[in-house]
Amino acid sequence: MKLYSRYLSIYLNVLARSFVKNIYLFDLFCGEGIYADGGEGSPIAALKCIKRHYYINGQKCPNIFITFNDSGFSEIETDKKKIKRVEEFASKIFRPENVKVGFTEIDYSLIIEKVIERTAKLKNDERALVFIDPWGYKEIKPTDIKKLLENGKTEVILFLPIYFMSRFATKAKDHEYRGGEALRNFIGELFGSINHLPDYKNQNEFIFLIQEEFKKFLKLKYVDSFKIERENNQWFALYFFTNNPKGFLKMLESKWSVDKKHGAGFKQGDGILLDIFDEITLSQYDQKVLNYLKQNSAATNADLRNFGLENNFLPKHTKQVLDELRKKHDIEIISLDGKPALSYYLPDENRLVNIKLK
Repeated sequence: MKLYSRYLSIYLNVLARSFVKNIYLFDLFCGEGIYADGGEGSPIAALKCIKRHYYINGQKCPNIFITFNDSGFSEIETDKKKIKRVEEFASKIFRPENVKVGFTEIDYSLIIEKVIERTAKLKNDERALVFIDPWGYKEIKPTDIKKLLENGKTEVILFLPIYFMSRFATKAKDHEYRGGEALRNFIGELFGSINHLPDYKNQNEFIFLIQEEFKKFLKLKYVDSFKIERENNQWFALYFFTNNPKGFLKMLESKWSVDKKHGAGFKQGDGILLDIFDEITLSQYDQKVLNYLKQNSAATNADLRNFGLENNFLPKHTKQVLDELRKKHDIEIISLDGKPALSYYLPDENRLVNIKLK
């Protein structure tokens, strides 16, 4: 929950300084609250994040309306619903008067329709964040994500068990395999058919394929993923969807701030495993930047900054790629604002330069 908590903190800080008056948080599979090993689930992480925000900001907080939902029975206290455990733990955490919390135990297939209907009615000064962390993937439909994002005021975080999905995807192509029905439906809806799923070498490639296909399916530029290894070579992925480029930038910054050296993913309790250049290689981002420069001789630093975000990289990563490309290609920087051009100025919104291949 470290990344979720970090992002929520940034999300609140940004919206608290904007025109937004009401924030709606929906946690549709909120789990146990606190797990058998003492780990805190998303509801506890969210409430503690809001509490920190309140005190750090002079005991002020935006109006927040939270729905914690889970219809399942606890695996720790088997005679009790998970949501009852969440409610008990949540009651012990201070929350400001203008933070309202509701606890429901509605099946996902029903509550997702309610959330879609509610978020479709958001006013211009309202925003919503929907967190979907199912035990598996059987209930999840890509069209649900599409409907949530249609209003332009909602952001979605989706957690998927990549290890299981990638392991059984090929097997699920066989319609005689009954255990693959849910996976066939998910991938079939996303790719048009499960037979359209490209070959992949490993779980990280599978994560990237899902990410890029979501961009096409949703017709959305801003989709990102964060990889988590819970056990030996058992990867999970957190996908983030938004229509807002500034919100996307904040999520990327949040992702990379969890581990400043890598940022693409981490192994619980054992640090980060993937290097930024592994991510660049996986996505062929260096070749994409080169092709972009070849096709756009008038490209500016702002253009490259946006191009980087659309490909899930921060300005500093695009700078690293340009530095590497300059070892083999002549790249010229031309000032467009009358000031000397001494660098790429990728993060600088006040400078304008042309970056081009000679």
